[in-house]
This record gives sequence, C-alpha cells and structure tokens, in this order.
Amino acid sequence: MGIMFGNALHFLLFMLLFSPVAFSGRCHPQDKKVLLQIKKDFNSPYLLASWDPKTACCDWYCVECDPKTHRITSLIISSSIPDTNLSGPIPPSVGDLPYLEYLDFHKLPKLTGPIQPAIAKLTKLKSLSITWTNVSGPIPDFLAQLKNLDSLYLSFNNLSGHIPASLSRLPNLLSLNLDRNKLTGPIPASFGFFKKPGPNLFLSHNQLSGPIPSSLGQLDPERIDFSRNKLTGDASLLFAHNKKTQLLDLSRNLLSFDLSKVEFPKSLTWLDLNHNKIHGSIPVGLSAVQNLQQFNVSYNLLSGKIPQGGELGKFDKFSYFHNKNLCGTPLPNCK
Repeated sequence: MGIMFGNALHFLLFMLLFSPVAFSGRCHPQDKKVLLQIKKDFNSPYLLASWDPKTACCDWYCVECDPKTHRITSLIISSSIPDTNLSGPIPPSVGDLPYLEYLDFHKLPKLTGPIQPAIAKLTKLKSLSITWTNVSGPIPDFLAQLKNLDSLYLSFNNLSGHIPASLSRLPNLLSLNLDRNKLTGPIPASFGFFKKPGPNLFLSHNQLSGPIPSSLGQLDPERIDFSRNKLTGDASLLFAHNKKTQLLDLSRNLLSFDLSKVEFPKSLTWLDLNHNKIHGSIPVGLSAVQNLQQFNVSYNLLSGKIPQGGELGKFDKFSYFHNKNLCGTPLPNCK
C-alpha cells in the first residue's frame, strides 16, 4: 500500500512539474527584459498592464512562450478599443526577441512611423502582421530577408511608394496582403517567379498602375484581388481552365481584353470584373462553372446574348447591366 501511495505521489509531482501550467509560470530573463523595454517605449499603455516585472512574462497578455525553452515565440498586440493609448512607432527592441515566430500589431490607430528595420533580425518569423494602424512609409526591401515567412499582412495602413520586387524571394510565402494602402507604381514582374503555385495576392484599394505582368500567368494561387487600382491592359493571362483559382477580383480598374476568348477555372467561386473596359461576349463555358457564388461583369463593353442555364442564371441584372450591347435574361431580350 505504501509503495502504491509513493508511486502515485511521484506521478503527481511529475505532472505538476512538467505540465504546461507549470511551464507557464516561467520566463526567459532576456526576453522579459526586452518586453519591459517595449512597454516602456510605448509609454506603458494600459493594454500592456499585465506586463508586471514581478511576474513571469509567459503569463502576460499578448505573448506566448515555447513550453520547453520558455522563449517568447508570439507577440500579438491588438486592441478592440479605438482610442487605445498605445502610441508611437514600433520599438526597435522588437528585434531583440530572437525566437519570435509570430508578430502582430492590429487595430492600433496611434501606431505610427515606418516599419521598424530591427524586424529584419527576426529570422525565425513565420508571420508578420501590421494591420489597421497608421504605420507609413515604403514597404522595405529588408522584409525579403525573412526567409521563413509564410504570411505577410500589411493591410489597412498608410504605406506608400512602390511594391518591392524583392518580396518574390520569400520562398515559403503563402499569403501576401498589401491591400488598402497608398501604394503606387506597377505590380512587380518578379511576382511571377514566386515559388509555385504562388501566394494568395491581395493588392486591392491602392493606386497601382500599368499592365499586369505576363509572368503572373505562371502562378496558380487560390485567391487574387487586384480591385480598385488603375491597372491597364490584358488580364486574361490570369485565367486558364486547368488552374485552381477560387477568387478573382479585378473590379474597378482600366483593364481591356476580349472576354470571349477566356477559359475559366472550374474551381471559381468568385469572379468580379465590374467597372473596366472589357469587351467581347460572355463565353458559354462560364455557365459550366458549378460553384460560382459571386459574379459581376457590369459597367464594361460586353455584347451579345447572356448564356442561359447553369450558374449564370442565378444572378440578377445588377451583375450584367451597363454593358451597352449585352442582352438576354435577366436583361432585356435581344433584338
């Protein structure tokens, strides 16, 4: 009986010592020092009130630790309060967390200044997200040094200038979100040389101009959103019947090509081409796309009869109107 009790006690002690709960109370002293410096650089905002030097940093809000090494692997600072008192630029001390894999600043309207160069030191980083802030300046070339990045989210900021061609050197990138900024210039031709199938590309709501590089025809990402820019020329290179594209939004640009010659991926669920200068007719093959949930070709230069049957029949006139020579249900009958 005593032996059994002793074994049970040893097992209980083992579980207490090596459980995640036990580990959560630990903290690497160097990481703790860096986090306290970040808090100081942000003028000790209420959002980081749990960052108490008397407690273990792995228990603080906004951070996560590796359960074995107790090094900080995730720093996610986000606020649901519009008037958060966290303000100023991204502190350079952020670059002194060498085991960081996830860095996220979200909904921080008083976060300003450029993307911090010290971020280039975070070589283990898998995801960098700076969204819904007032961070400004160019997208820096040094982000191409973060070879482990699989996600780069820089949406809803005040970033300006050209998109650096060097981003195509990120070998593991799965998603590139640069939408809703003030970016100008062309889409880099180098983007066609991302490792196939290429990352999901979200570049909408900027001021990008020029043609879509022909090299992008080599890629096959699931989602492409180039809407609300000033892109010109032929976008048919993005289509092919054997691609796996699900979402393709090219709306509100200056694109001009013959839609009747396009072969559409059967995987499409979302196709928006409204407000361009696209001509030709709607190909019958588009009606064979079986899972189309969103479709809009309004405000173009299309002509001919709308193909009947299939998925196209479920969309109303607003998906087709303002094409001077387009006719047939749900528009007026052809003459």
